[in-house]
Amino acid sequence: MAHDLREQACWITLVFESGLSTRVVNDILVAWCYQGKQDLQAFFAADARQWTEVCNVKPADVQKLERAREKQAAQAFLVEQLAHASISLLTIFDEGYPRLLKNALKRNQTPPVLFYCGDVQILQRQTFAIIGSRNASEQSLAFTREVACYLAEQGANVISGNARGVDQAAYEGAIAGNGCTTVVLPHGIRKLSGARMRGLLSGIEAGKVLLLSQFHPDAPWVVSRAMERNRIVTGLAQIVIVAESDTKGGTWDGANGALAQRRPLYVRQMGPSDLPGNAALLQRGARPLPWPMDDVEHTLLPLLHAGQEIQQKQSTSSSPPSQLSLLASSQF
Repeated sequence: MAHDLREQACWITLVFESGLSTRVVNDILVAWCYQGKQDLQAFFAADARQWTEVCNVKPADVQKLERAREKQAAQAFLVEQLAHASISLLTIFDEGYPRLLKNALKRNQTPPVLFYCGDVQILQRQTFAIIGSRNASEQSLAFTREVACYLAEQGANVISGNARGVDQAAYEGAIAGNGCTTVVLPHGIRKLSGARMRGLLSGIEAGKVLLLSQFHPDAPWVVSRAMERNRIVTGLAQIVIVAESDTKGGTWDGANGALAQRRPLYVRQMGPSDLPGNAALLQRGARPLPWPMDDVEHTLLPLLHAGQEIQQKQSTSSSPPSQLSLLASSQF
């Protein structure tokens, strides 16, 4: 266990204390860990010459790594604190790291580390992301709750981004359906408010709620992190559903990102009164979900079948690659 904690401290040091870009960190992981078959404790025990020869680290980045190495003791203390708070660390090494996410992102976008609290096996379920505006209409919120509740009742994992509006409605719907939900945070996992954490705790303890963050545990909310979070929300899902979108902003970017990730995208459709963003997404290739629904099961069952087909293809693919080989083969 001590070895694991020391190695985890090295991961936090490299990913968050070095100041290196995600692309450079992942390049180091490929060269040192995947190709060189050495752990990160050996990396930080090495000298600048080895970093340069094995990982092609540039001089400016060598200096950053040397400064980061001096902070390892503090990271070891942080790892102990996280373990005490039942917060775990998932690295790109781990088989539990979601392949669906890895396949959706390029090397410069793939988080080397994910922090989580709860049952990470929830990510192995059929997954649907529901996204939408913070200031969504009551119709959009009602749509979100109904869809999330039905999907959760059928055993799916409903993913949302922990914001007010549609995100909160998706969480509420999944809980009402007595199902599973993943809450992807736009900040560090220890930055969640005490009140919010207390509200989530019973679901976490029951194995129904998974908290997930790609950021340093103490990283505060900023707009750029919220935008990065959106890629994780859609990348974790087999299918993405839009409740309400404008033609700009986070939901719009997230929905178009889902299309770029080749995720089937469904959008709430109300007819002539459709919101401009919803209508524009339909023109870009999204599929309509009529609202109100005369028959929820008849409308949503095809989505479940589509998600099951995608999931089955993923699980039956021959010789699934390791996480590091996926990382090594990422597109530039």
